[in-house]
Amino acid sequence: MQIVRRALARDRLPHALIFAGPPGVGKRTFALLVAQRINCLSPHDDEPCGTCASCVKFATGNHPDVREVRPEGTVIRIEQIRALINEVAFEPFEGAARFVILDPAEQMRNETGNSLLKTLEEPASRTYFILITSNPYALLPTILSRCRMLQFGTIPQREIEEYLIAVQKIDPEEARLSAFFSNGSLGTALSFDSERYRKARKQALDFVRLLFTATPRFTEASKLSAAESKDKEAFQLWIESVMGLIRDVYFAQVAPERMAQSDIDGELKELAAAVPHDRVVSAIENLKTLRRELVHNVNRQIALESLYLSQRFSKD
Repeated sequence: MQIVRRALARDRLPHALIFAGPPGVGKRTFALLVAQRINCLSPHDDEPCGTCASCVKFATGNHPDVREVRPEGTVIRIEQIRALINEVAFEPFEGAARFVILDPAEQMRNETGNSLLKTLEEPASRTYFILITSNPYALLPTILSRCRMLQFGTIPQREIEEYLIAVQKIDPEEARLSAFFSNGSLGTALSFDSERYRKARKQALDFVRLLFTATPRFTEASKLSAAESKDKEAFQLWIESVMGLIRDVYFAQVAPERMAQSDIDGELKELAAAVPHDRVVSAIENLKTLRRELVHNVNRQIALESLYLSQRFSKD
């Protein structure tokens, strides 16, 4: 990020930073890059050289002046922070600066966060703290007030697709599909299971057809809703499949080159030709509403039936 790069160029990097943003957008990677740049023995402008002794240790994950603190179980424990405070009271072992990376920082309980306050406010010389979080406002206000927060946005779909093809050597069709469902997160794209998705998509496509059919078929929709709503994890994937299909129907109508699922583009284009554009837009909005409601643990079958009825009502 340019703010950090300018701070590095002026040697004015804040000693306590929060990197906030969605999962998988590179917050931890960038934190490590900043630590590597400051400790690099032969930096090129704002980039580490990648070849000096310090950079080699970063590449292998063995630099003694980088300390990553992760949850033990489900939380970062107060004992971990107390041990950390004792450790950072001393000078860095061999580098220009010591970096402490807490990831995810929101996994600290209140008493754990409180134990870190004084150290954040008055860090030891040449010690930097980077708190990584997808939910910064879950942190104590007193922690927020002591840190400079930097927001990380989502990554454009096209950039993710290009990275998957060029760097990960993923088949272009698979890369396009993974990027399409990444929601701007490279981490999500890298972990996307296209085979599992395609299995879920078979039933999802049946539901999409029911949403758009000219003849009301609530009984069939209800049976499909009951079958797909039993398992929460599978249901989440199924809902994403439904959304992905409807989005591709939308793109088939307005920008066919942006369709992601080329293996079934014939079926999707056939649907797009048969359904009025406003009904497709309505379906997308209704599905967004459903996804928001699912956060509150509503009955999944009833929610799906409601989605179907909402879509039928929008037609009338």
